Amino acid sequence: MPALITLENFALSVGSTQLLDGVSASVVEGQRIAVVGPNGCGKSTLLRALSGSSEDYYVVGAGSVASRGAVLLVEQDALQWSRLLPLAECDEAGLREMTLPDALDMAAAASGDEGAMEDVEAWRRLSIAAQEALDWKTATYDATPLGRLSPGSATRAYLAVALRRRDVKLLLLDEPTNYLDIPSMLWLQETILASGKAVVVVSHDEAFLDAVADHVWDVDPDKRSLSVSGARYSAYCRAKALAREQQRVAYDAQQERHKRLTTVANKLRQASAKGERHAGTDHDLLQRDFRRNRAGRSGRKAKAIESLRDSEPRVERVVDRAPLRIDLDAPQVGGDSSIILGSVVIGYDGEPLPFLKKPITLRVDFGERVAIVGYNGVGKSSLLRSLTGAIEPCGGDVHVGRELRVGNLTQEHETLPRNETPREHLSAKTGMSLFDARARLIRYGLTRQQVDRPIGQLNPGARARALLASFAIRKVNALVLDEPSNHLDDEAVAEVIATLNEYEGTVIVVSHSRDFLESLQLTRILRLGSDGLTEIESVDAFVRVTEEAVRAVVTESFRS
Repeated sequence: MPALITLENFALSVGSTQLLDGVSASVVEGQRIAVVGPNGCGKSTLLRALSGSSEDYYVVGAGSVASRGAVLLVEQDALQWSRLLPLAECDEAGLREMTLPDALDMAAAASGDEGAMEDVEAWRRLSIAAQEALDWKTATYDATPLGRLSPGSATRAYLAVALRRRDVKLLLLDEPTNYLDIPSMLWLQETILASGKAVVVVSHDEAFLDAVADHVWDVDPDKRSLSVSGARYSAYCRAKALAREQQRVAYDAQQERHKRLTTVANKLRQASAKGERHAGTDHDLLQRDFRRNRAGRSGRKAKAIESLRDSEPRVERVVDRAPLRIDLDAPQVGGDSSIILGSVVIGYDGEPLPFLKKPITLRVDFGERVAIVGYNGVGKSSLLRSLTGAIEPCGGDVHVGRELRVGNLTQEHETLPRNETPREHLSAKTGMSLFDARARLIRYGLTRQQVDRPIGQLNPGARARALLASFAIRKVNALVLDEPSNHLDDEAVAEVIATLNEYEGTVIVVSHSRDFLESLQLTRILRLGSDGLTEIESVDAFVRVTEEAVRAVVTESFRS
């Protein structure tokens, strides 16, 4: 099958850090590849290099990238509508002021391609089918400019159009499940399978990767290498874990064997040296020759044993990553420490959100862990923004207790100074020395190179780790988290869960990750819908979307 992208002796670096070197791999038509590896190893940078985009912060070194056919990069926090819908008469800013139907019609008319018109019709069929089956608020797309869509609604629409573009042969997807609710995740995986397109995807959602990918590219930052496997993701992970354990056992056995051989060789050399010394002082010629011969044999045996030891192929030591540690201590408070929303009307610029029919009333007392769930576009992120003061409500009152020090992972993530380094920002934010800031950031999982790299060049996972370090030092006692697992690798997510379960402060979290929510020891789960907030029993009680319903939507959108 023809290759869409071919890497030959490919090298990739960021500044002085070599990410990959001497890599050879290819992507063929219809192939679906999961790119995996620890945060900061260069997965997102690799996707950008594969797309052919020119960036100042990374360098493609020796070797080459050859591509055939149209390639579309979909980035996790930088949806470029002008990349998806190229219009000569309209730039990115102009597209963000348009609604999706208008932008699609303009792009189709500009191309003059019959296939583009069919793709527009496919979007309309999808929006009608998904409105009922998946609770997509498709009227949002008719009334809301692209630049004002919620992250979930924007991501879903972008992916829907990208997967229907007939001229695109290869999609490069960077964390595509971020911000998608569970029904939309199921829709995405079924749509990828139905599209027949080649896909290279970076994601931390294990279930999604296992359902979608048929190959794995594993980036090893220590070896600067890329391992290629034709296995499913879960099978690859099991095989990799087994291989690491076998390698660990083999390494320990070899070290023990070498230790024994070295001990024997050393004893023989000591005996040889002792024999030579005695032979030199013995006046009995026969005894002297005997001692010398025996010393020589001991020396030769020692040399043979050492040669046997040194000629054995070396088993590499298994290098385990330093464990991530997140320490968040919430000082106990008294008095005014509750968060209260009284009949709050959520909206922007004085206009209430159209899908929230009732005001929001909520009280969260100190020490509670509350999860807020709901479909994409219903207003969960806007609720958190109202709570933290990022936007003014259209009505009602928001009260945040005077005793609370609130850490907002999403809001602060968005406002990080992109030209400062994490070390400079942490030092300025907390007053600690640059030396201590560097040590704290490394402890929270940033590499030595990331600590001194401009924040704007870091992946979202590294930025999130830097913020968690800041929260710990500032001793925040109330955490507001919007999709906290989106940008973190499995190790970091597990540590965040463990930290939150031990945290004695207030936690308010919005998440679509079923595994993440079910692992938290929550005091309440609230569903945000058109009728406001209602308490529900469990995450499973919130979403019961059958795969048959999702498949019906996908089938309808691909109907010729």
